[in-house]
Amino acid sequence: MSRIEEIAEQVAKHKTPPVHLWTPKHTGEIDIYIDAQGRWFHEGEVITRDALVSLFASILWAEADDHYLVTPVEKLKIQVEDVPFVVRQAECVEGRWVVTTNVNEQIIVNQGNPIELRDYMGQWLPYLNVRYHLWARVSRSVYYQWVTEALDGSHSEDDSLRLGSDDYIFDVAKM
Repeated sequence: MSRIEEIAEQVAKHKTPPVHLWTPKHTGEIDIYIDAQGRWFHEGEVITRDALVSLFASILWAEADDHYLVTPVEKLKIQVEDVPFVVRQAECVEGRWVVTTNVNEQIIVNQGNPIELRDYMGQWLPYLNVRYHLWARVSRSVYYQWVTEALDGSHSEDDSLRLGSDDYIFDVAKM
């Protein structure tokens, strides 16, 4: 089995709860906040337990511009400064980009998890669709890695720099 097949198998085994199927009757708000760096806060204090952040991230849901923690019995609105996730690492494995988020979730960039450029504080940055309209902003280090790779590669054209992940081509930056 190739390395990318092993990664794809691990990604497939990573199960998230079926949040999209839950329609709880109880709704409300909870004092949880995700800052632009992907740090989670509860009542103003950073949540330091990675397992707890991963649990909350697994039951996260987005509707329009709002974010919720959803269980079968309740749906609680939280505050998110930009997007809930940040891509911290990226590696090209056998022609496919594999990224790791701030909650240690691995994702293979493809048409099911596409990249789009968004304006963030006056700069066009790549964002990855993680799932359920939940997005991850690409960190500065990964952004520089991708720009360097795109400049060295053959997918640059017009006023954009592009990369490929298997047969999926995505914009990394605007020139």
